[in-house]
Amino acid sequence: MTILLLRHGETDWNREPARCQGWAEVHLNEDGRAQARAQGRALAGRGLELVVTSHLARARETAEIVRDQLGGELPMIVDPRLAETHRGEWETRLFAEIALEEPEAWQHYREHPDSFRFPGGESLADQQRRVLAALRDVARGGRAALLVTHGGSIRLTRCFLDGSGVAAFHDTKTVNGVVDEVPAKGLEARITAFLAG
Repeated sequence: MTILLLRHGETDWNREPARCQGWAEVHLNEDGRAQARAQGRALAGRGLELVVTSHLARARETAEIVRDQLGGELPMIVDPRLAETHRGEWETRLFAEIALEEPEAWQHYREHPDSFRFPGGESLADQQRRVLAALRDVARGGRAALLVTHGGSIRLTRCFLDGSGVAAFHDTKTVNGVVDEVPAKGLEARITAFLAG
């Protein structure tokens, strides 16, 4: 069984000076749409049986483009658990502005992501648990699946898979429109044990 994670295509807010997107409804730019089309073509022949996407516009648009490139017939499920962190009061603001105007909160976010909660939003630990629950349910279903999600969601998945924990959130990077393959063997049981702990 194949489980692939795809970070949504680029938006203008991903470009410098970058803005905090979170749950803001931001659409792909032309480069992002091109990335999605290219990834759709690249995924042909991978035997995918299902597309699951975050509910946010940039992920849904990416998923729809990829699905169209694959013939438009794959079932597609919208799962809000795959969404980016709900970043509350930081959403829509420039990252540089946040760092300048809220230096203590910014430092906490950068140095101790495992204990940080976005003002008016959720923690990265909260996000990790919901993303992993979605991933577990896909693994349980047994179908080769593409999950279209966000940079933070993928980074938190990696932190779980490599055992480094949320504290390592800033040590891993993702790129718009790029696929990560998740080792499916034993994944459901491993996530179930983590979520029960």
